[in-house]
Amino acid sequence: MNSKAGTLFIIATPIGNLGDLTFRAIEVLSKVNLCAAEDTRKTKKLFQNYKIDTRLTSYHKFSERKKLNTLLSHLTAGNDLALVSDAGTPLVSDPGLLLVQEAISSNINVIPVPGPSSVIAALSVSGFSADNFQFLGFPPRKKNERLEFIRKLSFYENTSVVFESGLRIKKLLEGINEINSDKVVSVSREITKLYETHYRGKVRNVIDELDDNKFGDKGEFVLVLEGHRKVRKEILTSEERRIFKILLNSFTNKEALLVASEILKIKKNVLYKELIEENK
Repeated sequence: MNSKAGTLFIIATPIGNLGDLTFRAIEVLSKVNLCAAEDTRKTKKLFQNYKIDTRLTSYHKFSERKKLNTLLSHLTAGNDLALVSDAGTPLVSDPGLLLVQEAISSNINVIPVPGPSSVIAALSVSGFSADNFQFLGFPPRKKNERLEFIRKLSFYENTSVVFESGLRIKKLLEGINEINSDKVVSVSREITKLYETHYRGKVRNVIDELDDNKFGDKGEFVLVLEGHRKVRKEILTSEERRIFKILLNSFTNKEALLVASEILKIKKNVLYKELIEENK
């Protein structure tokens, strides 16, 4: 490590409730020479609440490269720097990766100050296994990429966590329901905030609950999906049968069996029986 350089602290901040800022985070934010914030207006409110008077500078996705050298010079001159995002842990679907990578390349000490994370918070109350899970951030916007994303998401064998906006959460769930109506999900909105709500159950039931809610489409949503169950029935669901037919029309029978087994997580002998029925 560069002993003459300062330290870059990656600090988690509240995702809604200001009381979730840790004692250590307050201490570090009060002592560093400068704090790079995704939105200085939001961070000012946090600082005012805790009487922190550290100087702020904006650092968001549109200024990452422009301000990179300035922040690195600040660190190499022996000054400590804190990095915070609007809410939660920096770099999780937020800017900061470039700064951390360059700091590491320059042998600058990079230290995490753990705290709130909407990913872990939603996962912890979902009721699904957290031993092995994938976090995928926000789904793609382009139609074909989004469809492929939903297909993989619907049949992933372990737990998955996804972010989505209030305007698109129901469309995402509808897409999952079309591909795998047996999927069980947990949707958390406005975690730690006044209107915090959690919806759990089969994807169709959760869609209905969201339709009936009194808060509209406002809020931040974290979607957690139960892993695709490995123990399968000997009978395909109507949706699985539809997908298998599409694959049979697109590949040879042998190729379709291999692809369908991988996508649907169904044993090839079960699919082979279905193939025989199709050819009768």
